[in-house]
Amino acid sequence: MKRKTLCFAIALIVCVVIHLQARAESPDAFALQRAEFAKYYREITGKDAPEGAVRFAIDPKVSKSGRDAYSIKSVWRASAPASFTITGSNMRSVWYGLYDLLERRGGCHWFWDGDVVPKKGTIDLSKLDIHEEAHFEYRAIRYFAHRGLTRFQAEHWGPEDWKREIDWTLKRRLNVLMLRIGQDDLFQRAFPDVCDYPDPAKPLPGAGKGYNDRTLFWSLQYRGELRRKLQQYAFDRGLMMPEDFGTMTHWYSRTPEDFLEKKKPSFLPLSNGQYGERNGQVWDIRDSKWADEYWKMTTAAVKAYGKDAPEPRLLHTIGLGERMCYKDRKKNFDLKIKALDMFLARAHRDYPDAKVLLAGWDFYSTWKNEEVRALLPRLDPTRDIIWDYEADEPRSDRIFTNWGVMGKFPYTYSVFLAYEKALDARANYPLIEKRQKLVQNDPFCKGYIFWPESSHTDTLLLRFFTANAWAAEPVPHGDVLDEFCASRYGENAELMKAAWKVALPASWLRDWYNNYSYGVLSMGDDLKGADGIIAGWSGPVGDACATFEMLSKVPWRDPFVQRDTVDIARMVLDRVIALKVLEFKRDLAKWRKDGRAACPQAAAITIATLCDKMADLLALHTDYSLWESYQRLDAIEKIQNPDFSKTLFENASCNYCRSHQYEFARYWYAPHTKAVAERLAKAVSANDRTVNLKVNAEQERRALKERPLESLKPTLPRTEENFRKVLREIEDLTKQD
Repeated sequence: MKRKTLCFAIALIVCVVIHLQARAESPDAFALQRAEFAKYYREITGKDAPEGAVRFAIDPKVSKSGRDAYSIKSVWRASAPASFTITGSNMRSVWYGLYDLLERRGGCHWFWDGDVVPKKGTIDLSKLDIHEEAHFEYRAIRYFAHRGLTRFQAEHWGPEDWKREIDWTLKRRLNVLMLRIGQDDLFQRAFPDVCDYPDPAKPLPGAGKGYNDRTLFWSLQYRGELRRKLQQYAFDRGLMMPEDFGTMTHWYSRTPEDFLEKKKPSFLPLSNGQYGERNGQVWDIRDSKWADEYWKMTTAAVKAYGKDAPEPRLLHTIGLGERMCYKDRKKNFDLKIKALDMFLARAHRDYPDAKVLLAGWDFYSTWKNEEVRALLPRLDPTRDIIWDYEADEPRSDRIFTNWGVMGKFPYTYSVFLAYEKALDARANYPLIEKRQKLVQNDPFCKGYIFWPESSHTDTLLLRFFTANAWAAEPVPHGDVLDEFCASRYGENAELMKAAWKVALPASWLRDWYNNYSYGVLSMGDDLKGADGIIAGWSGPVGDACATFEMLSKVPWRDPFVQRDTVDIARMVLDRVIALKVLEFKRDLAKWRKDGRAACPQAAAITIATLCDKMADLLALHTDYSLWESYQRLDAIEKIQNPDFSKTLFENASCNYCRSHQYEFARYWYAPHTKAVAERLAKAVSANDRTVNLKVNAEQERRALKERPLESLKPTLPRTEENFRKVLREIEDLTKQD
């Protein structure tokens, strides 16, 4: 008996030792959070964090609603130092609590382009009793697939850029990131016997023009591995990232030439010729063979990029985005319903626990309101969500309020902000806030999302969006501006806030479309309906001109100030030039018709000079140079294609994408306006009121493309003296009649 007892005791000791050893060798589930707290504690105080100061835990019961939530509570200790526990309802909520604590007690503030981390002797960790819970279930942001300037184009970003961006989404309590930056190496993974990896040193077979020229700057092997790693980095922190399903050959996601040659897919018909190139067409899913081929891409994406995604898995479809296959409306609608039915059935079958996001873009752009309402009964409200992202569309007859979802079917509220060409601040806060009131207390509104074509265009809007995506009550943009300036600009907060307040009414004069280049490159065109725009713009633009003097007085040393002063100034100058072009066209039309009317010759010269000043302004920051963006790409991963600089120029300069790129401002827009002014001057001398002022902008673009991109780079020194000089010159020009 004693021997059996001894053997049992020895066995028990061995088991305990093995168990303890396994625990010691197992990774700490919260090692990342512990290291992050230690990093910021040292950065703030200059000292190591007290041993055992923070504990982390996950407990779903922290959430009262089932949405993301966390608590931060001090733990009583008989002796110093104080300690506390952060308990999240899930892994990402633990991160939210950590960054909230560092903001509340450490004084930190989080922005996409950097942290504000104060210096102080200690961090008070006592008397903490905090509970936070998200109001909206999904707080999501999208990254799109255009190219041009690194700041705005997520396809340009490397590993460190993505880590910083993902960390920022956690710091601002988002929970969904969506990548729409091309398919990377998905075809090669889904069809390895059909699709080869293209040679990154050569033009991409089947490459189109403009933004459809998808010639590589990095190999698809590198891009595929980058995507896998960045998604894993997000998953490790509990973030959700949807995978695409459905007809995935759209826009920038073109079918490779070798797939077309070897598989020879048939295509759906096109009634309007849009996306008529073979590699941009949708395979004929009326034949289930091609639906099956599409589904192989989804399963490959889940396996390659999304295998460790947290629950619930998210799947996303654009349906037959923007496609009009038949002129017969009912026939076209029936096909779109069939496409959604067949892919939703696959999604529900293979991923029964997934949430399925049906992108609202096609509903907004090609469906009628009654057609969307007819779709809803076919969907499953327990797992399907109308993922709408057009709530700031100016035309109220085309948005979610007409689709029968409010109070009835899961949907999201959103800000789209702008197309690719719109790289400046332009959030329409009055409209966004008005419509947000409709959804704030609707239990069927499941998300608040930001779904733009370009990233980081409007830093203030990012603050507004992330604040409102979490808060139980709407946070007005004025309150966001107060907090934004106080936390971002330090001693310059009041000066910057005053400038923002004066500038904002001019910012939202633009909606999703255009920038000053579209006006200056069409100065010779006839005037069409501009009088109403001129009347509506004159007051806000005139008032906003005061910002040039205000900004010139801000000390120009802090990186946030340097970026944002140029952001505000270029936005206001954009509106100034656009208004002056409209006034020029109006006055030119009067001069042509009436010999007594004054010729707007001086206005043409002023516009040309302002365009030169815009180039000077853009030269002051590295954000706006194509050449410097090219250099960043090359520094992350060597560009193998010797002609990629021309591809980058083509991508950015096409009619859909041209905007505030320095190289275009200096060597295209400004010379163009000078040419118009010179033609008009000659016409006045010859008393020729019928003069043709049109200058071939496309010919100018092609000629500029032939120049080495490096030869177009900015040369103006980025000094405080030059910043003040440029702003004062712009101010003087805006004061001229």
